[in-house]
Amino acid sequence: MLRSFLVSLLPVCALSACASGSSEPEAVVTPTPSSTPTAEPTPTVLAFGAAETVAWSPTIALSGELSIAVEKVRAGDFADFEGLDGSGITEDNQPFYVDVVIANEGEADFGGLDVPLYLRDSNGTLSPPWRFATPFKPCDSGPFPASFGTGDELDACLVFFGSPDGTFESVTFQPSLEAAPITRTGEVAVHADKPAKKQGRGKKKRR
Repeated sequence: MLRSFLVSLLPVCALSACASGSSEPEAVVTPTPSSTPTAEPTPTVLAFGAAETVAWSPTIALSGELSIAVEKVRAGDFADFEGLDGSGITEDNQPFYVDVVIANEGEADFGGLDVPLYLRDSNGTLSPPWRFATPFKPCDSGPFPASFGTGDELDACLVFFGSPDGTFESVTFQPSLEAAPITRTGEVAVHADKPAKKQGRGKKKRR
């Protein structure tokens, strides 16, 4: 059973966790998952490891391009989250650790923004990645580094939770409900195959 802690919601579509100097987060807040539209545009389906350059405009004033590759998806262990109050998250919500490589191919600086990927599960629910205020050893999920400009590359692990009793279907990029989603799918690795992955914050892409 998880221990209860006070939680505070950040104004982002992600999950925030706070810690008191230890390696384990002490509190967490879940976002509200969004169901996909009934008549969804035909998706582009890619395999794990395939990179795709996409246009992304998180605001009217900010527009650019990202190259996104989902390298691997690993089934997480709920025991990794011992000590977190997940605001409704239970053992029925399967955690997933998603290894990604994202490069900034445009001119906009997306520093500090949340990674625009979602986990789609068998219940048709899209869930955003979690965000931790301090390092979370199994998978140090978080936003783009403070500066993420032209040529920068992020090699990272993201944490997602499926909806209750949901199984993995894909990792999805869908900037709006009207846009055709780009989905990445493949075989989910077992929990034993989950070495810790460190965030590659603000690394310059090799030319």
